[in-house]
Amino acid sequence: MDPNPQTDLPEYERSLRMVERRRLATGFAKQIAITTEPFLDRPFAQCRVADIGCGYGYTALELAGLCREVVGIEPNGALAARANTLAEEGGADNFTFRVQGIGEFGHGPDAGAFDVAVLDNVLEHLDDQPDALERISACLRPGGVAYILVPNRWWPIEAHYSLPFLAWLPLPLANRYLRLSGRGSDYTDASYAPGYLRMRRLLAQRPELDARFTVPGDVSLAEGGGSALYSAGVRALRRFPALWAISKAFLVVAVKKPA
Repeated sequence: MDPNPQTDLPEYERSLRMVERRRLATGFAKQIAITTEPFLDRPFAQCRVADIGCGYGYTALELAGLCREVVGIEPNGALAARANTLAEEGGADNFTFRVQGIGEFGHGPDAGAFDVAVLDNVLEHLDDQPDALERISACLRPGGVAYILVPNRWWPIEAHYSLPFLAWLPLPLANRYLRLSGRGSDYTDASYAPGYLRMRRLLAQRPELDARFTVPGDVSLAEGGGSALYSAGVRALRRFPALWAISKAFLVVAVKKPA
């Protein structure tokens, strides 16, 4: 996720479902706060938060109303321009926005500087996921918490284009399928979603993080959280953790251990 000066939005950002993220941002921000606070050693309201891959900045701006300070990180030039406009219009004096790739984040002045690091539907866009998790870990202070939400590669309906089995295909076939569907032309940027075993291996590479798969702190705030089917799925995950392997997405909370 290096800085990208392109002026076009990513193909998956042009769908109505993604545009609706602005309307849902208040709930997303509350969910992050409610889910991470039980793992924190201080109130979320006192926390400094990094929202990495913050896109348009909708959720980051909502988080600014819930915590001490938010730093939004976004490498895509087109999304960054809109996020900068949003930051200026929002008027929050505790919201800072950077055009920056994750490969430039986490060390130097950012090392140990954050209480919470958010990677919300971003990991599936990163080709070097071990480095991304190392950066996440580096930016957290001991006792800090990472909130990682990522779609499951093996869920039958792909998360960005809503095409059956798109993520299951080798990239050349996935690109052809995407073009034939008329919904896009290149799947590369969204093609790195992990499966359950891959996600566990990635987390195991960061022994300084006490990571666990968890359900949302407030199920009603999740997309589809009001449905009986979603509630039944959450109950099943709580009772049978092995079912994470077939979950639609993975929600991981990771606490950085003392040095």
